[in-house]
Amino acid sequence: MLTDIQRRKLTRYFEVYDVDDDGHLAAADFERVIENVRILHGAGTESPAHGRLQEAYMSRWDGLRRYADADTDGAVDCVEWLGYWSGLLDTEERYYDEVVSVTDLLFQVFDTDEDGVLGPDEYCDFFGVFGLPSALARQVFVELDLDGDGVISREELLELADQFYRSDDPGAPGNKLFGPY
Repeated sequence: MLTDIQRRKLTRYFEVYDVDDDGHLAAADFERVIENVRILHGAGTESPAHGRLQEAYMSRWDGLRRYADADTDGAVDCVEWLGYWSGLLDTEERYYDEVVSVTDLLFQVFDTDEDGVLGPDEYCDFFGVFGLPSALARQVFVELDLDGDGVISREELLELADQFYRSDDPGAPGNKLFGPY
């Protein structure tokens, strides 16, 4: 069962993915993110990189739809989303698989200089593909850089994600992974 703070953070996460703000997650929301990333990378629609990105994001959508779309209407509303996460957080193996796969995808897509860490500009790109302001990304980035070295490593991101999904500490930096909730 989700706590109040988890519900608020996960609702924020839902709002970030609901790119068209219609109150439902659907394939079109994921397709818009894919298109924004394609533009960010300057990749053509027929490029292998675009194909891999499309496959990864649509696979995430398909898995989410399969597990969360309780009323089988082809979309996931916030209640279904929260139910999905409640079940996922109660299952250690599913939780770990989800968090690691999302973290790996994030690094694959946004570590554009391939140095194994995310810098502030790359974090701004992450916010940007969801239509979130870069000024907010820069503000949040400073709080997320746990060791203050100017970058976020994969290990830091895994710790931040764990704080985001599991922590009830309102002061945990990872709570702001997707901005204020």
